[in-house]
Amino acid sequence: MSWKDLYSEVKKRKMEALNKKDIVKAVEKHGKVLCINGRFEKPKKVINNLYASEKKIIDPKDVLKYNFDNYDLIIIGCPGDKIPTPAYQKIKDFVAKGGWILTTDWCIKNFVEPVFPGFIRWNKDRTEDAIVTCQIIEPNHPFLDGVISEIKQDKWTKKSANNIKQEEFKWWLEYRSFPIQILNHNAVRVLISSQELQQKWGESPVFCYFDYGQNGGRVIHMISHTHLQKGGSKGKYASALILTNILDEKITQKMGLSKNASPGYVSYGESPRQQYPQQSLEDQWVSFPQQDNYVTPSNVGNGVGLTGTSQIVEANDTNFTFNSKCVYCGYDFSEVKGKIYICKECSAPYHENCLNQQINEGVCKNCGRILLW
Repeated sequence: MSWKDLYSEVKKRKMEALNKKDIVKAVEKHGKVLCINGRFEKPKKVINNLYASEKKIIDPKDVLKYNFDNYDLIIIGCPGDKIPTPAYQKIKDFVAKGGWILTTDWCIKNFVEPVFPGFIRWNKDRTEDAIVTCQIIEPNHPFLDGVISEIKQDKWTKKSANNIKQEEFKWWLEYRSFPIQILNHNAVRVLISSQELQQKWGESPVFCYFDYGQNGGRVIHMISHTHLQKGGSKGKYASALILTNILDEKITQKMGLSKNASPGYVSYGESPRQQYPQQSLEDQWVSFPQQDNYVTPSNVGNGVGLTGTSQIVEANDTNFTFNSKCVYCGYDFSEVKGKIYICKECSAPYHENCLNQQINEGVCKNCGRILLW
């Protein structure tokens, strides 16, 4: 089945079997998608076949020329390393104002980690070129609306695939795909996982997202790519459903639409999840839910207020040990490139690049003091 036929089938099934005719028509009239090309992503295969009013594919070098406010969803293709650094804040602002972005594979390291730190990261392992069985964790989530019922159709299930349950499907991991490690379990929602992926490469998430800002902004990430070239028809069909569901839900929220829901369907336009604000880090320490992998000013235990200051000093033999881990990224210093710095007051260590990211927030990630050179 060609990509055109595949997406035509998705549209047809949504209108006829999934009771989403009004939503599909609204997306066709109002949905606008901008795709930032990636060297390893093949967006043209899928983007040009989406039902949407506008579908534009651009090169990373041209990102700053576009007004993101004109779009509902921005897809950032793997590897995401050619997006100009000045565009980081522009995309971050787009999400904070309510925009959605979808990133793929290596973007987790090259884009998500530096722009939206503290939510997810690459676990530093690399997969083989493999196809893994996936389990749907939240079948009633809008992004997965209809996926289980649709992939159970006989047309998508090979009779020889006796080892695959009807509600499972396979996902292609390209050579050296980046496994997703969850840092903030309170904020990140995993919708699809793979026990096989976890057994082989240490992490199970396949498809996840987190909310950002106070206006419904969302960062969505998947391992591998949107086109899933080797995932088989069932995997490609599931991927097409998911990608169109993302745009469906965005337009549903934007237009205030309702859906005659299938049992268990939840519209996050009606019942929004907690949003994580784009604020200075000291405000985030106050507003984020308590979690074990973060230190907050209230639990530091030294009575320091958020207005305290601390000097940034270069690490040396008297104030630093190499078995420490960077307080920003959580990685050790075994493969250090650049200098190592510490917060003088609490001795929290940073890689040079990590400190450059943290300094934008203005305060130490560990103790909350204002960082000064």
